[in-house]
Amino acid sequence: MIINLGFYKRRSDLTHEEFSKHWTEVHGPLIRSIPGIEQYLTHYVQHHVVPDPANPLPFDLDYDGFSEAHFPSIEARDALFNLPFFQTRVIEDEHKFIDMERTRIIVIDEPRTIIRGFVQTPEVWAGLPGADTA
Repeated sequence: MIINLGFYKRRSDLTHEEFSKHWTEVHGPLIRSIPGIEQYLTHYVQHHVVPDPANPLPFDLDYDGFSEAHFPSIEARDALFNLPFFQTRVIEDEHKFIDMERTRIIVIDEPRTIIRGFVQTPEVWAGLPGADTA
């Protein structure tokens, strides 16, 4: 399995709300409507940035959202991207709301979960290698 993480900035003529609405209500259903999508894509998630003026960090990623697209293999991803439907309809739609020059894609492999659930007590950590038990 591979995962494409795509980071997206809206076109300058759109508000964040217009970008999010189009991505959710138009682009998402368009992806879902690709004939045979289930043989190429196993999981597709949109993450919409929530503006947070109270964020104390002095930097910002300056993206309006990012997506996770999970594929069974690189070959499946490439096959999807080469479909005529994808090459015309999907890419055409992306230009309607995404600043394509600022789009960034990274390819990652399967996640490795380090902690699952909520760790409540220091005793849980005591048994881990390198844990400070003093």
